[in-house]
Amino acid sequence: MSSQDLINIPSKQQPVINRLHDAMTMAKAYAHAIRDNAQDDQLPIPAELVASFQADYDDIINALTEAASQ
Repeated sequence: MSSQDLINIPSKQQPVINRLHDAMTMAKAYAHAIRDNAQDDQLPIPAELVASFQADYDDIINALTEAASQ
């Protein structure tokens, strides 16, 4: 049973929350693959790219925080 099963989520939100969960799961896997490749090749990715992803992450968290405060 996932933690989502323990939370009362309105039926309208369930499909989009599931999609976000799936996307976040994939994003974590991609990030780990990028890390592994950088370690294998001893070649870091540009800091600007990391900052761009951080901004995207912050935007996601801000939107979810706003949704949680409704």
